[in-house]
Amino acid sequence: MDQFLKSLRSRKAHVQSRIDDEQSRPAPDGLRLSALKKLKLRFREQIELIERHNRQSMPVLIPVAKRRSLKL
Repeated sequence: MDQFLKSLRSRKAHVQSRIDDEQSRPAPDGLRLSALKKLKLRFREQIELIERHNRQSMPVLIPVAKRRSLKL
């Protein structure tokens, strides 16, 4: 489970860096920013769900976002 959390955190950080890159452009694409922010939110929600259940020492089925090619 720790490896999965590490992977989610890494993906979230990568998405954040893409958000930062997009926002630093002279004319940021609003649709791209919106999609990236939604993706970052999904990662955050998954991380929080796992951490909450780890604190309670409860096994849980974790809803995982399907891997899609995000071409933004």
